[in-house]
Amino acid sequence: MFWIVLSIIVVVVLFVIIGLANARSHNGIIKGNMLIALLGFFIIIPAFFSKIPANSVGISYSIFTGTSENTLSEGVHAKNPLDKVYVISTEVQTMTVANLTTQTQDAQYVNSALDIKYRINPTNAYLVFKQYRTLDAMSSSLIVPTTQRVLELITTEYNVIDILGSARSEIYGKLEIALTEELAKYGVEFYSVSITDMDAGIEIETAITAEAVAKKAVETAEQELLKAETEAKKKSVTAQAEQEAAIIDAQTRVIEAQAEKDANDLMSQSLTDQILRQQWIEKWNGEMPTYYGGEDTGLMFSVDGSQTTPATQTQETTETITE
Repeated sequence: MFWIVLSIIVVVVLFVIIGLANARSHNGIIKGNMLIALLGFFIIIPAFFSKIPANSVGISYSIFTGTSENTLSEGVHAKNPLDKVYVISTEVQTMTVANLTTQTQDAQYVNSALDIKYRINPTNAYLVFKQYRTLDAMSSSLIVPTTQRVLELITTEYNVIDILGSARSEIYGKLEIALTEELAKYGVEFYSVSITDMDAGIEIETAITAEAVAKKAVETAEQELLKAETEAKKKSVTAQAEQEAAIIDAQTRVIEAQAEKDANDLMSQSLTDQILRQQWIEKWNGEMPTYYGGEDTGLMFSVDGSQTTPATQTQETTETITE
């Protein structure tokens, strides 16, 4: 290849030199055909260079050696004028894959639509070019069938109700892992997937809705029953606590009454005549009473010891001795 390029350059240069020599032999007059030869030299120059735009890579293809595994990055690159450089975008691509019909574990069918984001790996872009040439061809020949195959392997693990309901997050996770592994084999980097629609038919969806309503009713009934049981238990506990409190209060009253009775009995037993006299003396204020009435004699005595009228026969009692 080097010698081919070198030969072309030599031919062009010699052609220009010969043209200039002929111009000198004609008294310095450059003819039109000579100018055309010189112009041809400048026209061929762009064939030796290739410009790769931003967010893209270049794939060099030679009619002699085929596709080169060395991709060209952004910028201007020198190349063999006989080689052709194909530009492939490395920007993130979004593709909608619709009408994917897959079977479920319970022998039902689900029709799905997905949005897939991916990009070409710059290092392995030559793999995409060798097999598909363009991104459009790759999308229809790789992305669609790969997604169909991966999704069907996943949906066969679940029944239709779970696929349309609780298993959606698990399906997302398995899709991302499987698509990442499968597309990487062809030099494609997987970014994300979104399930835009999953349809199992009117009959299935009606049955699912009815089941969901019934399930909700059962859950509501269970919640109401649980609430009633909780309230009953609460009332029972409250009543039990009140009963126990009443029993404790009654026992406390009995104990207090018994203690008071025992104290009064003990006090009654301890109040002898000697103790009463002693208490009378302790409470005496030092003043002598004017009269003292004895219960046994029925007489009243003055403080000087003289006898007076019996207490039962007189109405003139000036002062009675009290404790």
